[in-house]
Amino acid sequence: MEGEDIARRFNGYLNIPFALTATIGNALVLGAIWRTPSLHRASNVLIFCLGMTDLGVGLIGQPLWIIRELSPSENDFLQKMFVTAKTAFLGLSMLTVTLIGIDRYLAVKLHLRYQGLITLQRTVCVVVIMWVATLCFAITVQGLGPTREAWDSFRFTVFPTMVVCFFINIFVYLKLYQICRFHHAKIQDQAVLQEDSSMYQRAVNEARFRKSVKTMFFIVLAFILCYFPALCFSAASLVLSHQEITKSPIIETMLNFARTILFANSSVNPALLTFQLTELRFAIKRILKNLWSPARKLENRQLKEQSKIKFSQKHAFATTNNSTAWKKQR
Repeated sequence: MEGEDIARRFNGYLNIPFALTATIGNALVLGAIWRTPSLHRASNVLIFCLGMTDLGVGLIGQPLWIIRELSPSENDFLQKMFVTAKTAFLGLSMLTVTLIGIDRYLAVKLHLRYQGLITLQRTVCVVVIMWVATLCFAITVQGLGPTREAWDSFRFTVFPTMVVCFFINIFVYLKLYQICRFHHAKIQDQAVLQEDSSMYQRAVNEARFRKSVKTMFFIVLAFILCYFPALCFSAASLVLSHQEITKSPIIETMLNFARTILFANSSVNPALLTFQLTELRFAIKRILKNLWSPARKLENRQLKEQSKIKFSQKHAFATTNNSTAWKKQR
């Protein structure tokens, strides 16, 4: 029992830096997209949505998880709040990553028709429907409480959804990788035969496409690595009952650390987006520069005021000494 308490406390403290990085990183991503008009595109709506869900994890989900792990006793209200936040934000994050992959695949598959079919309004509509459906499901699961119906809804809804998202992400990336190799080989063959401005433009477009595929690869890789332990426990839930999992200290501890790895994905995503997307990175740098500049100006103003006060004090002290010396001479 003592070992289980130590593991819970360690797990709780481990989530603190992840919560901070998820909150700060995703807040910067959201601020950069919101304040940069050139980033207001249909594809960036999904990135903005991913930032919102990951911010919810860092701002709401992880603090509730930290309090739960560090609390000496169980709290039913806290447990219900945590289940709702975890189901909603982690589910939305998983679905958004999958939608980002589908969006990149449609951009290649539809080619010229993509701009006409995948508009900003339609993307926002899909995102709103996804949010409403996921939040309704999370509230429903929380309302059922720790009952057999809630456990069955988790087993037969969450696990199949995770499996489908896994396979969709893997399928989409493999397809994009094949298309990327095909276009690269085609451009190389045509470059040998002709060399003009159109070939240069095609090479530039191909480089941008490869970079977007590379960005998606890292996001999908982080998604698979962070969600795989939870997927294994979801698979185990098909054959184990809720009592068998919660009554085993070892399984319960492993499940808690699997949840921590799930939460860590919300800290990894903004870092990947910042390092891979140049325009987003520059927008974040501008925000940090604007935040830093007023602070530096205020600090310099305070230093100047302090130096003026010290100078006036020294001047007053010197004047007093001179007047005293003059009086003594007289």
